[in-house]
Amino acid sequence: MKRLIKKLIYKEKASSQDYINYLRKKGVIVGEGTVIFDPVSTLIDATRPFLVKIGKNVQITRGVTILTHGYDWSVLKGKYGNVLGSAGEVEIGDNVFIGMQTTILKGVKVGCDVIIGANSLVNKNLESGYVYAGNPAKKICSIEDYYSKRVSEQESEAKLIYKKHVERFGKEPPIETFSEFFWLFWEREKPLPKGFEKMMKLLGEESFALSMKVFKKSPPKYNGFDEFIKEMKK
Repeated sequence: MKRLIKKLIYKEKASSQDYINYLRKKGVIVGEGTVIFDPVSTLIDATRPFLVKIGKNVQITRGVTILTHGYDWSVLKGKYGNVLGSAGEVEIGDNVFIGMQTTILKGVKVGCDVIIGANSLVNKNLESGYVYAGNPAKKICSIEDYYSKRVSEQESEAKLIYKKHVERFGKEPPIETFSEFFWLFWEREKPLPKGFEKMMKLLGEESFALSMKVFKKSPPKYNGFDEFIKEMKK
């Protein structure tokens, strides 16, 4: 019933898959594994659907706008009288994260393995393998450097979760609270709990296979959850 009501209210934007199906039907190319987290607040310009190509495993977050045309020529028409068309292709590669409230303008190509920070304005091509942010979006660092940074911050952020949970609720957080940090402590040969397995299966089977391969080759920092929690207390 809830799904039906949502469909009646939001129509083609009732869910990520509904919106993607709608865009594909219009003629937009959308790769497998792409997710639109909040279709209602997302605008993907389908006035000329043949100008939009979105790759595989693209994460499109709340409030993202992707444009293939502009209506700024209305001012020129008002002053000079001309009707001046506006059109530009937008192409987004594979394995891209687009942060909240980002706008991608016409004529832009985004490469593969790209992270775009929240509230960015993308008005120029973005090269593969980098992190971008800002208005206009500028290159911040390489994906390799960002990866190293995120790996180095895992323990400190896990400690923050532990500390704030204890402060707020007066008790230690359950293991499920660390569903994004379990690589720090989970024994590699033990079966994964559902919550941990869900994290591993994000982005599909190919990504899952890669994650499992890397997971089994990288030993945990701590010998189990108890030792991990002991460290978090310090």
